[in-house]
Amino acid sequence: MKKLVVVFMLVASTLSFSKNTKTKVVKDNTPDYRAYILGDDKGNIFYQENATQKYPLASVTKVMTIIVALDEIRKGNISMYDEVTIDWEILSAGGSAIPMASGEKIIVLDLLKSAAIKSANNAAYALAKHAGKGSIPKFIEMMNEKARNLGLENELEFYTPAGLPDHMTKKKLDMGTANGIYKLSIEALKYPEYIAIARQKTAEIKNGTYKLKSTIHLLGKEGIYGLKTGYHTKSRFNITVLSDKEKANIVTVVMGGKSPKIRDEKIINLNESFYEQYKNKEIIKKDIPVVILPLVGGYASEVKVYGTKTFSKIVKKDADVSIITEREKKLIAPIKAGTSVGSYKVLVNGEVVFKDKLIVRKDIEKKRIIDKIIDLF
Repeated sequence: MKKLVVVFMLVASTLSFSKNTKTKVVKDNTPDYRAYILGDDKGNIFYQENATQKYPLASVTKVMTIIVALDEIRKGNISMYDEVTIDWEILSAGGSAIPMASGEKIIVLDLLKSAAIKSANNAAYALAKHAGKGSIPKFIEMMNEKARNLGLENELEFYTPAGLPDHMTKKKLDMGTANGIYKLSIEALKYPEYIAIARQKTAEIKNGTYKLKSTIHLLGKEGIYGLKTGYHTKSRFNITVLSDKEKANIVTVVMGGKSPKIRDEKIINLNESFYEQYKNKEIIKKDIPVVILPLVGGYASEVKVYGTKTFSKIVKKDADVSIITEREKKLIAPIKAGTSVGSYKVLVNGEVVFKDKLIVRKDIEKKRIIDKIIDLF
């Protein structure tokens, strides 16, 4: 009987506790993202938010690592097929990695693929040590020197080659702005060998014995063909992507996404909004005449006049685009090929966005007197 009383009291206590307890709902006030920017490959910005505020970069750092390594290849200081010997400093990188063993030799091309596609930290450290002639700190100096050369010293600061968090590296966090990463991504477009790697959803290294899978889940959507993701707990989810849908080459950066899904959705929403509102308009083609002018004293009655360059510009779909020419009403033969016969301006919504000269492409001969006489008969 005593047992029954004890059990009853416990149940009663439990029931009483449950009745008087209310479920507390904790609201997550964390913003979905910290910053974003979208612009074209010429530096024209269309959307941005908090784009000049510095945030932790995480593995987006590797964009600079790869660019600097490629610079060293272009200078002839290292080669794509150099064999890099793996040591304890490289192996201690931590985080995302490819399989490596102490004393193993891996070629630079495989390290570039691993850093760009899989975001392997040990590959980034191996690249840094090899390109830095055995010194990772020296390579970090090269990264920051490159930032200075690009005018980005106030927007990007590097302390590691991989973007790992400070509790792992015992160094400061690699930091940067969305605007700085946007401009660095434009710089990356000057490295077709990098873009060719970044485009790949999968790739093989080590003579086909290991397969890489891209960390960019958006490849192929909205024309996206690269470039780099990044994540640790302090940076949250970062990404910079390139897109060339409808011949409009754009760069979109999102920093500090609350989740990879939220980050990627923001990228897609920004890209969809851009392509709905804007288009890349081919305004001048160097092989199509800007104007045809009357010709006096030649074998033809008119002459085609061209611009010296092809010009296209991303404009709003309802933009007013016009061309104003300044030239003679008629031309008089003879005229040599390449002769400037005037100029023109391209206006978008009344604003001058481009200027160029007008030239004659071919020699225009003066009609001979005998030919003029023959024409009379």
